[in-house]
Amino acid sequence: MATEMLHTYMQDHHAGAAAGVDLFRRVAESHDDAHIREVVSRLGDQTEEDKRSLEDLMTLVGTSPSTLKDLPARAAEKVGQLKPNQRLAERSPLSDLLELEALTLAVTGKELGWKSLIDIADPRLPRATLEELATRAREQGEQLEKLRLHCTDALHQD
Repeated sequence: MATEMLHTYMQDHHAGAAAGVDLFRRVAESHDDAHIREVVSRLGDQTEEDKRSLEDLMTLVGTSPSTLKDLPARAAEKVGQLKPNQRLAERSPLSDLLELEALTLAVTGKELGWKSLIDIADPRLPRATLEELATRAREQGEQLEKLRLHCTDALHQD
């Protein structure tokens, strides 16, 4: 039973990673600030690498991604773009900030996922790899926080 729960946990995080990669790509294409687009694009590449690392770890424990979980998570990310923003044909000035906050939530979830896998201490999962991934997620969160502050400063000046 514990193995089944580990498989489900990892599949759930993979679904989140799949949606997160989509969100990183969308923000990298649509953010108003060129510097933020560049940083988010790089973080999106890293998030894609992290997803592949998760897939490798899933293989070690005998599971694989679940299309039944990945597709709805990715669809939810797409539906999230349709939120009412009091504008029909253009982005809201708050979109840039809200998207950075969503990316921060995604990266925080990723960090917590790696930490939980460390705490679970399954002998099939290399602790050093998990620690590196958790550290990288924390660093990604720190970078996103700098971008968020830059974005709030820009809103404050308008």
